[in-house]
Amino acid sequence: MNRYDLSEIKIYPLSIKDIDQVYAIEVETFPTPWSRKSFVSQLLGRRSNIYLVAKKNNEVIGYTGIVKKNKSGHITTIAVRSDFKRKKIGTLLLISLIRKAIKRGITRLFLEVRQSNIIAQKFYAKFNFFTAGKIRGYYSDSGEDALVMVVDDITNYEYKNIILKLERERKT
Repeated sequence: MNRYDLSEIKIYPLSIKDIDQVYAIEVETFPTPWSRKSFVSQLLGRRSNIYLVAKKNNEVIGYTGIVKKNKSGHITTIAVRSDFKRKKIGTLLLISLIRKAIKRGITRLFLEVRQSNIIAQKFYAKFNFFTAGKIRGYYSDSGEDALVMVVDDITNYEYKNIILKLERERKT
């Protein structure tokens, strides 16, 4: 797929029929993957959870999710299939997730990221996330610390302009 040919990629709500493909990406991406049961639980759990998949030709190529806690949204996961990395699929997923979060009344976002994962930190920084703290020994597989990254207000005019700019850049 050409890096700039994203027209065939569509974003959909995660459904039960997507779980096996999402799980395959999860196992490929993370050293300590969630179980299939965890995805089902998130999907069927609270109605305020938002989980999305990116699909090309009905195949899941990426996913992301958020759990709403009052006016805050905890981004719990984002991953893209290895053969689709570096094609701005993650950007498309996160833009879509943020737009849905705003519609659900979420005003603040936060997530955890491995301290060693500089690529992910730079990705989130493009979305105006900043490091607000550290959780020592957060990752059970390695004992690595997590950085807590936050965006304080995703509903203001300036932030919406950041999203519009990222969306335009993704399309070029």
